[in-house]
Amino acid sequence: MGKGITNRLFKGDKVTWIIFTLLFALSFIEVFSATSTLAYKNDSYWQPITQHVTFMMLGVAVAWIVHNMPMTWLKKLSYAAYWIGIGFLLWAMFAGVSINGESRWVRLFGVNIQASEVAKLGLVMLIARILGDGQSSEGTSSEVLKKILYATGLACALIFTSNLSTVILICFTTYLMLFIGKIPGKQMWKLTGACAVAGTVALGAIMLTPASLVEGTPLDRMITWRNRITRSIDPASAEKDQNGGNEQRMHANIAIASSNVIFGKGPGNSEQRDFLPQAFSDFIYAIIIEELGLIIGGVGVILLYLILLYHTGQIAKDCDDPYAAFLIIGAALMIVIQAMAHMSISVGVGPVTGQPLPLVSRGGTSLVINCVYIGMILSVSRYAREAKVARERAKAGNVENNPTEAIAQPATEQ
Repeated sequence: MGKGITNRLFKGDKVTWIIFTLLFALSFIEVFSATSTLAYKNDSYWQPITQHVTFMMLGVAVAWIVHNMPMTWLKKLSYAAYWIGIGFLLWAMFAGVSINGESRWVRLFGVNIQASEVAKLGLVMLIARILGDGQSSEGTSSEVLKKILYATGLACALIFTSNLSTVILICFTTYLMLFIGKIPGKQMWKLTGACAVAGTVALGAIMLTPASLVEGTPLDRMITWRNRITRSIDPASAEKDQNGGNEQRMHANIAIASSNVIFGKGPGNSEQRDFLPQAFSDFIYAIIIEELGLIIGGVGVILLYLILLYHTGQIAKDCDDPYAAFLIIGAALMIVIQAMAHMSISVGVGPVTGQPLPLVSRGGTSLVINCVYIGMILSVSRYAREAKVARERAKAGNVENNPTEAIAQPATEQ
């Protein structure tokens, strides 16, 4: 009876539920450990983790609601979700809440919402809708690429000046969705060349533009980007800039180096959490390795994300609606690519960007939006399973109505 109730409450793919549960359990343990500096600052041992648990509970509720939604509802909401995201970006740009000197947030009902996270969700839903509608017996329509580039370009243009790393994440995810969506090869080659040229020009502009030209303008973050790139290229910069931008990288490296191969120091025993300014968010993977070890913590977390991506791909194969397949592939890519970016930065590969570890790092909007992605994967997995059962029943019915076909089949196998 208990199992029946569980199956009715938690529908969809069991592997996805297990990964979701494991990542949330890891989040509770490691955020509780890594928020020591916040506890000291707020003079409250429980306040930081209580706030995080509140968002976790909200995230679980959101995932549960979305996973019960019919897939057709998600499809109908695609365009609305995209334009809501664009509206949030415009709101943040002109009347947003400034946190740490950046107006990336909007305040709604007393809660700060990160506009770019909402925009990412809407964009994934819209791209899936455009790709799904563009499929035909002759392949993907040539007009699909233009529509997706317009939608992606608008979102990225509104995010660019405040959060370059998010723009790169969006562009890479969009590119992979286009590749999976079987955009005509000629168009993909042109797009690849254009991206390479644009990336080279952007990097050159960041590295060569004099600071005096951008100071006090919307492009003054180019100075920060250049400093981060320079520090990531120069391995000796941590020693030259111990009190500057490489402080996080230094303590993250110490955290990883002071761990051991298998077990680590144990949950709650991190030493570098007291020195890493964003140990509970931007560098939580380093704390995970320090406390849980390179194998259990480091490799184990990577495997969870890779299994999620692989299993989502298997679910997509069973979908007879292209939109459903593209939707969950896009959701999984958004989670996994961000996770890989976070983990790479935590271990010293690439410039510091501030991307949290999905479903693990402390956060509000990011945590809840990633739960929406999980809910969509679960919703589509339920739809795909029902569609597969229906196809099998239809096939069995055809065999019963055509007994000669059933007899011929074993003969062919022999």
